[in-house]
Formats: sequence, structure tokens, C-alpha cells
Amino acid sequence: MARFLLYRLLGGFRERLWPMPSCGLDIRKFWDSKDHVQKLILALNHPEPSTPVRAAWLLGKTKDPRAVDALVDLITEGKERYIVRAAINALTEMNTAKAREVLATLLDHRDRTVRILVKRILEERPDTSGQTFRT
Repeated sequence: MARFLLYRLLGGFRERLWPMPSCGLDIRKFWDSKDHVQKLILALNHPEPSTPVRAAWLLGKTKDPRAVDALVDLITEGKERYIVRAAINALTEMNTAKAREVLATLLDHRDRTVRILVKRILEERPDTSGQTFRT
């Protein structure tokens, strides 16, 4: 009986969510139209603080260049220090020319801890051609 009620409750709930009552957007079609990386990029702006950190970590592991601009935005917004650090670490994991260029620009960041972290990364992490950054 409880399983039936839960099924009916969830079934009715799903029916009311598609499309969204406030704007008419079919959220199911919208979400299904996004690939894994696009969903992670959207998760960078999630209000729950650990979600952007996890999303940044996963984007760093995927090394998809589409994420660089979103990670840069996350750094420039600089809401929380640990979110900024996660975005910097993701760019470091990507280790692409564009990601390294962005990291080099962060040597002038307003936050001292960001400057120190980036300087250490650029000195220690070799680029894809085997060179090591020296600042």
C-alpha cells in the first residue's frame, strides 16, 4: 500500500513539473539536451557550496576545454575561497595552453592566497611540452 501511495505521489509530482508552471519550460527536455560536461558547467553556479567544488573537480578530470571559460568566471566571481581554489585546481588538471594562460593572469589576483597558489602551480607543474613555468 505504501509503495502504491509513493508511486502515485511521485507520479503526480512529475506530472506537475513538466512543463514548469512558472515559465512553461519543459525542464526534462532541457536537461536531456545537455551532455555531461554542460551539466557540470551548469552545476558550477549551484547555490549549495560543495556542488561547485565537486563540479570543478570533475571538470578538471574530464579536461574538456569547454569548461575553461566557466572556471575562469568562477574564479573572477570569487564568492568563496575554497570554490576559487577548486576552479584553479581544475584548470591545473586540464594543463592546456589556454588554462595555463589563464593561470598566469592570476598572478595579479586581488587575493594573496590565490597569487601564492598559482605561483606554486606554475613553478611546479610542467606544461604539455615538458617545459616548467618560471615566474
